[in-house]
Amino acid sequence: MMFCFLFLLSFPILTSANDGGPFDYLMFTTIYPTAVCRADDDSVPDSCEIPKGTPQWTIHGLWPNYENGSYPQFCPGTPSRFDENLIKPIEPKLLAVWPNLFPHKSIQSFWKHEYEKHGTCAQSDERYKNELLYFSNSIKAYETFNIASALSSIGPSDKLITKEQLHNALLEVTNGKSYQIHCLRDKKTKQYLLGDIRLCLNKDLTIRDCPDDRNSNRVHTRFPRRASNGGGLPTYQECPHSFVYISAETSYTPRGLFAPLWDKIFG
Repeated sequence: MMFCFLFLLSFPILTSANDGGPFDYLMFTTIYPTAVCRADDDSVPDSCEIPKGTPQWTIHGLWPNYENGSYPQFCPGTPSRFDENLIKPIEPKLLAVWPNLFPHKSIQSFWKHEYEKHGTCAQSDERYKNELLYFSNSIKAYETFNIASALSSIGPSDKLITKEQLHNALLEVTNGKSYQIHCLRDKKTKQYLLGDIRLCLNKDLTIRDCPDDRNSNRVHTRFPRRASNGGGLPTYQECPHSFVYISAETSYTPRGLFAPLWDKIFG
């Protein structure tokens, strides 16, 4: 716990005033529901459920950011409170690509959180000046950057992949621009699971480098904000050099004292 506290202190304060002023770029974050539910169900069994027909990767959010790493939140938008009626024309699409994975929460709770915290702060740009435009542009970004297709060459599977392999697979999406990744820890297997991919976009939704790129392979991992939100997502961690892009069919293999024997039998 002390390590985590000291680690977080090594970063500048990452929130900013909620005045709704102009932002610099957008961070488009997609999540891998299979990993989310695997990590979440380790802590609270049966609390995470992937709706039938959900694609491999789904939307987490579209977040206005500043170049210095800070970001506005809960701005005085129009409306400042989420109104489901305003997105009725695109709600079927949102249900498919931006699902709520936690049955104990309402279907709209995830959208409500993301709009009120982030969507209201995007309205300084005309392209995101209302709730419908914010969600419509989020869908447009999702359809433009096909993460699942790009990663099909390396998974999903139960095998370890490296950051370099991920970087090479994502080139068709990133065009060599830097991006961010985060992992989730499977408490049973102790494996790190690829949990999200965050692309940095210009306001017109073209891709750009993420600021503060410190890794030679153009993959950047950090803790710019906690992933906990209205949807109840687990907290992400920094990915190690190797991790698993886990398959939905991957079964649990016990680790610990008898792991070597188990590996000989089933490996």
